[in-house]
Amino acid sequence: MKEKLTVLIPTYNCEDIIEDCLESIKDIADEILIVDSFSTDKTLDVITRNTRNGAQKTRTGATDFGGKVKIIQRKYGYSASQKNWAIPQAKNNWILLIDSDERLTPRLRSEIKSILKKQSILKKVSGFEIARRHYFLGKWLRFGGRYPLYNVRLFKKTCRYEDRNVHAHILLPKHEMRKLKNDIIHESDRNLEQILEKLNRYSTYQARYMTKIVNRGIKVDWKEFFTNYLAFKAVVKDVWFFIPFSPLWRFLYMYCLQLGFLDGREGLLIAVLYGFEDFVSKNKYKKYRTNQHECRTDAHESRIRRHDLSLNPSPRLGLARQAIQEEGSYSAKLG
Repeated sequence: MKEKLTVLIPTYNCEDIIEDCLESIKDIADEILIVDSFSTDKTLDVITRNTRNGAQKTRTGATDFGGKVKIIQRKYGYSASQKNWAIPQAKNNWILLIDSDERLTPRLRSEIKSILKKQSILKKVSGFEIARRHYFLGKWLRFGGRYPLYNVRLFKKTCRYEDRNVHAHILLPKHEMRKLKNDIIHESDRNLEQILEKLNRYSTYQARYMTKIVNRGIKVDWKEFFTNYLAFKAVVKDVWFFIPFSPLWRFLYMYCLQLGFLDGREGLLIAVLYGFEDFVSKNKYKKYRTNQHECRTDAHESRIRRHDLSLNPSPRLGLARQAIQEEGSYSAKLG
């Protein structure tokens, strides 16, 4: 018996790309769950146009198109929070997460259909890793550490994303994961304007996460660290931004060690941009820390002032009492 599948798609102002995404998954999805961050363009209109039977309001206030496509909306905080909020609202036990700027290849669709029929495998695992082909300015990047980028994308409803402001993933024990053979197509970086806007946004998320790391510390499961690549990568990402000259190391790692130069001009540009993103993230983090320190100093001084006032509610009253005491002392001496 085939397991039913919910396809979860986070969206925000993606009217120009969501149609291709929907087209690539509609024949494998038993439910399509759109988690929208209150798009201001025509994203929801495009989704409506590409689904059948019109729109109906459900009891929860979500919009349900013919029972297959449902739209839920929530103000965006950060990616992991948005996804973890949406996952429990899926109808089915197995979920495929795909971003609005991604699409499945025909071979991957066939592979997912096949795997959902194999109960003997599904009982043993909690998630499947899928490789992603990253297209940058129209070119598939094969080097620079950009391929294959394996992440858990097909998973059980009980799974959750790690609490990370940016680049969060589902982390599972190694024995609970399998890898699929075929790829997701990822076309997020389509022009320089959009790339630079994303760089600014992601550097802000990363700076906030660095502040969170400093406040809570880094927890390491050493067994998983040495045996599970995803757990290893998660810890490296936590400490990476605190390494001196990390923007330079990022560029050298991508362009030289990971052979990014073999991708030509695009390989050079993405290595420079990723290094620059690290640089911006570190500077934003320093600004946040400075602001935090100033706020704490102001709060401390305010507490001191309140304490002084509680001991001496009225400075004038305190001076009057002191004058009376001095006058009494003087009178006693005269007597």
